[in-house]
Amino acid sequence: MTDGYVTATRKPLLRVTLLDTGEHRHTIPFTLDTGFTGQLLLPERYVRRLGISMNRQSTGRLASGEMIEIATGAVTVIWNGRRRSVRVLQLDSEPLLGMEFLWNHRITFDAVADGAVSITPLIKDRMIKDRMGG
Repeated sequence: MTDGYVTATRKPLLRVTLLDTGEHRHTIPFTLDTGFTGQLLLPERYVRRLGISMNRQSTGRLASGEMIEIATGAVTVIWNGRRRSVRVLQLDSEPLLGMEFLWNHRITFDAVADGAVSITPLIKDRMIKDRMGG
């Protein structure tokens, strides 16, 4: 399980640890964004700090409906005690965790300032049900 909190400005935040190219750990606060369908979104300052190679371009749609070109790359995240390579998009915004990253997790939060945010993986539950024929 991973824990976070709700800010006074009503944003559910989660601190996630990413590895830079030298394997050094950087813990970054991400806003959980269920409207963002990708994995991670980082502004340029974090991309530079982590040394992420943004070697591809992708077309994306903003919440306004506008289509834009977005630089993409990959970064290693420590998630549930394991390394996980994920796709990262670069956009001048706050760091966001999207639905592709959060898929197969249960997310609960208390919608008050300093409210608890909890994220629990569901994959173990699914594997147990599959083995039991459920």
